[in-house]
Amino acid sequence: MSDSPKYNLILTSSFNTVAGELREKSLLPKAASVAFIPTAGNPYPERPWIDADRKALVELGYNVTDIDLKGGSAESLEKELSNHDIIFVAGGNTTYLVEQAHVSGFSSVVRRLLGNEKMYIGSSAGSILAGPTVEPFVTEDLAELPKDFVLTNPSCLRLVDYVVLPHDQVEQFSAEHDKIIKQYGEQLTFVRLTDKEYRTENIYGL
Repeated sequence: MSDSPKYNLILTSSFNTVAGELREKSLLPKAASVAFIPTAGNPYPERPWIDADRKALVELGYNVTDIDLKGGSAESLEKELSNHDIIFVAGGNTTYLVEQAHVSGFSSVVRRLLGNEKMYIGSSAGSILAGPTVEPFVTEDLAELPKDFVLTNPSCLRLVDYVVLPHDQVEQFSAEHDKIIKQYGEQLTFVRLTDKEYRTENIYGL
């Protein structure tokens, strides 16, 4: 990156709706190479939210390269991702994303990469992935996945100690969030984010 913002972790509900504000507040670098991970969208034939986030990054002037976790290995991913300044994890099916993060080895290399002054940006599922677990979302996510899909490990990246609840104030999501908090509120810490909100963290000390 040509300059180093104060924060190296940005969690959003919908990146494309806050990209302008993030740039205005100097929370994003002026120039950067982005590793764009669209993996959470793999289960869906149409992925307009991923297209919108990718477009927003391009409009910021960034060089964007798609890197799918599916089929990757820890060695290949670390080599590929180390060539970029920003690791951007897009939205979609979080449970599928978590499984691919483990199978590919992404979950084992991301901390080393962030400790090397990379930036992590999550959008929706990508923000949930940064937390401790995907458990509150599994039942709903499985309904959108093949019947033979198996989640072997519900643990997420644990970059933060809270679980993001994206798209809050959208009626269908807000009602689901209420249920999740009621069920898991004593076990986990939750942060609700509307599509116009985000969280920034400094985790250079990993």
